[in-house]
Amino acid sequence: MKILLISPSYYPQANSAYFPLGLACISAYIKVQGHSVVGLNLNHMHSEERACAIKNVLDNQNIDLIGISGLTVAFNEIDRLMQEIRRINPRIPIVLGGGITSVEGELMMNTLRPDFAVVGEGEFIFSRLLNTLESGGDASKIAGIWCWEDTRPKYTGEGESPKDLDELPLPDLDSFGIRDHIQLQGEGGQYSYHLTRLDFGRSFPISASRSCPFKCTFCHHAGMGTYKKRDIVKVVDQIEDYIKTYGINGFSIYDELFSANKARVVEFCSLLKERNINIKWFCQLRMDQLDFSMLQMMRDSGCNYISFGIESGSDVVLGSMKKKITKQIISDAVKIVREAKIGIQANFLFGDPIETEETIRESLQFQEDNQLYFCDWSAVVPYAGTPIYNFAVEKGLIQDREIFMRSLCNISGYLYNSQINMTQMSDDQYKDWYIYLRELNDQNHRKRCATIVSGNIVSRWMSEITVACPCCGHQQTMVFQFPFEQDENGPILRGPVGVPGMNILCPDCARKMHLKAKDIPHMSAIYKRFQNEIDLIKGSNDKVTFMPSLDRFASTFLEDISIDDSLVEDVYDTREFRRDKRFLGKSTKIVDLENIKNLNDKILVILPWIEYEKVINMLNDSAVKPSKIVCWNNLFL
Repeated sequence: MKILLISPSYYPQANSAYFPLGLACISAYIKVQGHSVVGLNLNHMHSEERACAIKNVLDNQNIDLIGISGLTVAFNEIDRLMQEIRRINPRIPIVLGGGITSVEGELMMNTLRPDFAVVGEGEFIFSRLLNTLESGGDASKIAGIWCWEDTRPKYTGEGESPKDLDELPLPDLDSFGIRDHIQLQGEGGQYSYHLTRLDFGRSFPISASRSCPFKCTFCHHAGMGTYKKRDIVKVVDQIEDYIKTYGINGFSIYDELFSANKARVVEFCSLLKERNINIKWFCQLRMDQLDFSMLQMMRDSGCNYISFGIESGSDVVLGSMKKKITKQIISDAVKIVREAKIGIQANFLFGDPIETEETIRESLQFQEDNQLYFCDWSAVVPYAGTPIYNFAVEKGLIQDREIFMRSLCNISGYLYNSQINMTQMSDDQYKDWYIYLRELNDQNHRKRCATIVSGNIVSRWMSEITVACPCCGHQQTMVFQFPFEQDENGPILRGPVGVPGMNILCPDCARKMHLKAKDIPHMSAIYKRFQNEIDLIKGSNDKVTFMPSLDRFASTFLEDISIDDSLVEDVYDTREFRRDKRFLGKSTKIVDLENIKNLNDKILVILPWIEYEKVINMLNDSAVKPSKIVCWNNLFL
């Protein structure tokens, strides 16, 4: 059979944020079984190009069956893909796989309505399904799938998973555009708001194990079966081959947990050194599996950045999460990781069912005591399949599971508009804490700012800048565009464009430092222009209406732009949860189509805002003169 395997994208723009390694493993296995594969990795194209790409394949190749794999956060995107496929060819069978089929299977079948769904590790199960369909057999006899029995979905029971990963063929990277994935990363390093490092570009994904032996309450190892490992020698063989084939200078181990013991990590590092493999790499480990000598070996073999699960600075919360670690273990681990000069990627999680204001304050003190300024605060999200999802359903906090799963596809919208409060705090307390902790992330970053040595403008949206690490003094020079999200027309005006700075990893001591957007040479001009507009209004003695009532970035933006409270007449926002909240010394009012008419004789200042275009259109419809509007986002046009 000729199979089209599609990897949906989690972002509207072309990106290299994620490579579908699991789907590449499926492709490699079914090819060995005699099937042919066309891979379509939608991450590598912009959203408006994706439907045409699917139509082109279906119109020009004789596809017998389509497989789509994704997590539950791709629910809406998979729905759109399936509707597009049905429009082009309503008769072609569609099989779903990945995390989305491993939880809420009946709901998934009844809403998305695929022909079949594979549950669990897919190599054996999907291959058997294809062979059965090809021979005209009864698919309902295959274990490990959802199928249809008349008009009702039917689950056939647990299917067989690979027991020895080393017996499987290596993933089919080329069918899913690994070269495009590498090219999209660029040549000059890794640049993003979250983390910028010049020593890590042209990276590829690799898997050395599957699943995780631990059972944290907020985590679900969707469809990955029991924890199993590949032979380390074969993993290093694979890395050597990829270096020669793809010309990469880094790799990321995609495993949820690279190793459950130190000996395996030591063996891996030793082999990299023995074979003189000079490459940077990144992995995820637990903080109770470390010692200094192992970390030194990791650093010497090219690893200067590790992802850890910190989650909380409260032993009560850590116990509730079933993390199997304590805050003392975390504190001790932080010390030796820093001593070994390895960077730390980690988060604190807010909102476990046992969370209280007291445990939050305990975690905040722990964060400060350990100077974990770049370990950001995130919310516990009850993803389907996790114990806390079951808790939320049992408590009636999730009443419509489909609506809830769809809401998670826009995680920002969920977090600000419909976040599930599983704690005993009131909903108002909960939301106020969440907003405060998100704002605290940005304040904490500024506790360790890069020292600016020199800088100059290269072009309108590009600068060269030399910074020194505030921890060790090491200097590095970067040439980069900013904002990072740009197309052929310049910056993409999404949200608070030009406001978040960037976090830089020092290649010497591996500590993070923050570079304010205002300190980037070409961005400095934007800030000066906006400040001049504010100062001119102040000089005229006019009163001003401001929008929106900033929450995230409020303190950091107002640190860079001076707005005198005496200038402010009113503050408006479109978001109901900001009603009556104080901003710029005023109580926030909600703007709508009716009261916006009252603003047509006002001077309006629109601060960084995701909804700025919507509001400007409302103002224009209400005959507000453009000359009366000062808009931050418009400075980037």
